[in-house]
Amino acid sequence: MTTVACGSSADHDQADVRFSEDMIVHHRQTIQLAKLASGRGESAYVRGLSAKLVPAEEADIATMSAWLRSWQAPPPPVPVAQVGAELRAGPGFDRRWMAALSTQLEHGIQMAEAVKAAGRHGPTRELADRIITEHRATLADLAKRPA
Repeated sequence: MTTVACGSSADHDQADVRFSEDMIVHHRQTIQLAKLASGRGESAYVRGLSAKLVPAEEADIATMSAWLRSWQAPPPPVPVAQVGAELRAGPGFDRRWMAALSTQLEHGIQMAEAVKAAGRHGPTRELADRIITEHRATLADLAKRPA
């Protein structure tokens, strides 16, 4: 995972701040989903994907948190709500988890596309490009998996 460097505080706007704030929350939700699958996943694919997601999302959170602090904006607090709490272990977990993850990734793509259109912080735009590319690749891989 590549860490994107911070830019100066003069080269960002409110869209960049809002993206980092919202994407941190979004990534934390993805981590919650991934952690559910690490203990409940039926297939090696789901358990493996969940294991890859956590460190990648945590690295992005660290990068975006640093940007926010450099812009004098505090990172958002850790959410209390549990994402995916309705996903129970057992038959069909993988299918339900992959559907929940697909929705999560699609939302992340929408957020990244929005900041590319409205933001001006170069490193944020680079992160958005990477998120779009990685999420689309994961969605394509998920689509190939049996339901």
